[in-house]
Amino acid sequence: MSDELVIFGGTFNPIHHGHLIVAGAVAQMRGFERVTFMPVNLPPHGAANGQGRKSLTSGDTSAADRLEMIRLAISGEAHLDVSDLELKRPGASFTYDTLCQLRQLHPQARLHLIVGADMLADLPRWRRAAEVVEMAQILTVGRAGPEMADILRGIQGAFTPPQHARLASGLLTTPLIDISSSDIRRRVKAALSIRYLVPEAVRDFIYRKKLYI
Repeated sequence: MSDELVIFGGTFNPIHHGHLIVAGAVAQMRGFERVTFMPVNLPPHGAANGQGRKSLTSGDTSAADRLEMIRLAISGEAHLDVSDLELKRPGASFTYDTLCQLRQLHPQARLHLIVGADMLADLPRWRRAAEVVEMAQILTVGRAGPEMADILRGIQGAFTPPQHARLASGLLTTPLIDISSSDIRRRVKAALSIRYLVPEAVRDFIYRKKLYI
C-alpha cells in the first residue's frame, strides 16, 4: 500500500521494544508496507485548555539523540521508517499542524495515525480534533475489552456520528508489552539493567552517551 502514510508519534525517550512490537503489529494487521516513527519536538500537553506548553520531563535528552535512537532501533527493518518533520518545526508538535504539512507533502496519500487508548480518551481536547479525525484514520492500539469501549463511548459527544464510527473502525487489538520509557530512564538512573527492554544498539547508545543519569 504505497499510497498509505502511517505515522506513529511520541517522544520516544527512549524508543523501546513495546513501540516496535506495536508498529509491527499494526503493519501486519492492516497490510501496511511501512510505519513511520515521528518524534515530537515538544508534546502539546495542556495546550487545548490554554495551559501553555509542557517541555519534556526531567532527564530527557536532545532531539538529535532521540532521533538517533529511533534510527538505531529500526535499522534493518524494511517496514519501519523515521521522520524528523516535527523536530524541524519549532514549538509544540500539534497533530493538526503535522497532518496539514503531510497533506502538502503527500497530497495523494491516505494518512493514518497510531495512538494509544489514553490518547484516544484525550482526543476531544486536541487542537481542531474533529478536523484531525477527518484528515487521518486514527488507529487506536490496545487490548480489546470494556475499557476501550468505555473510552469510545466517553468521547462520543465530541464528534459527529460518522466521525465516531470512523474512530470505532480504527480500534486494533495489539500486544501490550508493559515497558515504559519513564521506567527505562528510572532504571538507568538507578544503575539497573535495561537489557531486553530496548534494542541492544539503543542500550549501547544510552550508555555511551551517558543519557538519563
